[in-house]
Amino acid sequence: MKKVFLLLLFPFLMAFQCEDDFVDSGFETYYSIENSTDTDLFLIDDSNQITEIAKQSSITIGSTLNTETISVMPSESLLFESIKIYSSENDDFFLRYEQNPIDDESWILNEPMENAFEYTLIITDQLLD
Repeated sequence: MKKVFLLLLFPFLMAFQCEDDFVDSGFETYYSIENSTDTDLFLIDDSNQITEIAKQSSITIGSTLNTETISVMPSESLLFESIKIYSSENDDFFLRYEQNPIDDESWILNEPMENAFEYTLIITDQLLD
């Protein structure tokens, strides 16, 4: 009798387990900065945290989860209000590039995998001049 009860109860318990997984699912949008220059650059965010972006490399600066099947544009993200890119000489930082407010047209949208989007800001030597 116990086996029959457990067999009847098992699908019921599994149905609730799957529902929790669905609630936590979503579409994630990542934001990256690619340094295509031959200079090490530094991102200084709104809370004055300094993140190095080595030459010819890229970093992810954050992500946003969305319940809809669309990406969250950089200007609509609550992660940052502006982007400030600096170079360093003799331990001093010099502002080389700024987006304030965020300009969505400067970011490239990519969908690297299903349910994930990525906006990339590519920093070139021409942008720094």
